Amino acid sequence: MAIKSGVLKRYLRSISRINREESEETTRAEILQEVSFKGANLWLLGFTMILACVGLNMNSSYAIIGAMLMSPLMAPVIGMGFSIATHNWGMFKRCAHNWILALLVSLAASTLYFYLTPFSEATEALASFSHATIYDILLAFFGGLAAFIGITRSRGIKVLAGVAVATVCMPPLSTAGYGLANMQWDYFFGGSYFYIINCIYIGLAVMLLAKYMGFKKQVSFKAKPVLAKVVYVLAFISLLPATYFALQLIQEKRLNSHINRFVSENLNTENMTVLKKVIKLDKTKKEVDVYVAGNILTPGEKDTLRKKLARYHLSDLNLIIHSTPNLEAIQAEPELLKQLILNQGKKLDKQDSIINFLSSRLDSLEKK
Repeated sequence: MAIKSGVLKRYLRSISRINREESEETTRAEILQEVSFKGANLWLLGFTMILACVGLNMNSSYAIIGAMLMSPLMAPVIGMGFSIATHNWGMFKRCAHNWILALLVSLAASTLYFYLTPFSEATEALASFSHATIYDILLAFFGGLAAFIGITRSRGIKVLAGVAVATVCMPPLSTAGYGLANMQWDYFFGGSYFYIINCIYIGLAVMLLAKYMGFKKQVSFKAKPVLAKVVYVLAFISLLPATYFALQLIQEKRLNSHINRFVSENLNTENMTVLKKVIKLDKTKKEVDVYVAGNILTPGEKDTLRKKLARYHLSDLNLIIHSTPNLEAIQAEPELLKQLILNQGKKLDKQDSIINFLSSRLDSLEKK
């Protein structure tokens, strides 16, 4: 049994070991090659930042993904993580200098765009990058691991392209620029926190993986590296608000699920059709506006529905029902009319399927 256990351990070790395909010097040179922001790299950073801003401003996922694929924004972060792992103080200073430069250029480009654009409304895409959760931390950390493995491969360009999209470094900075341009400080601080937390966990992942893979220390510090300790502390501190936001997100998803179930089971009936529901969940109030067509509910029926909310864990929800008795009343609102037609189509399809089933049963009984 002991022999089999030893064989299994050796097998698992052999398939899980991360072997470097390049020399240490090649990996280091490859990282440093993309770190400096001057000339073409600087212009590329500015252009891709504007592209990301346009994508966020117009809710265009294609523009956002294109910007992230082309952006060189992540290179200094990887360089800082690698330099801390290898005790290369000179490389760290160079990467840190370029990281600050990239941050300033990106903020300047995004702020300028959102200051000049006539479309100043915050879109869903912008709002989604105004707060980071623990799930975004996981994306950044595992993205950093994947990125460094890609760098140590001789053909790792596909890995790096995928990581650039997964770790979403650019959109948070664009969101921070939007907040700065419009004096909306929740967007500015939220986007800045999102970006910084991404950088911390990408750098932490690279640092840990470089140590695991045995890259040699280039410069000996006088004592145990202080920078590594700082990264650990920052990673822990930044984890706390992200965990809080994640808990809020889970709670919001749970409330949305309860609301959708309540509406589906109590307001989507044979005599009524739900045209639209608007859910508002914030610190001050929890409210849902439901627009229905069909039978007009009496005040007593509405009160009965509100009493049912407690069964769905929604006792503190303010339920507002807007009744639309006929088709003419909603002709001025195309969205509601479209939803009514779709709902009626679904009901007709359901009735057709029931009729077809009953017809087939009748035919089978007649043959007997």
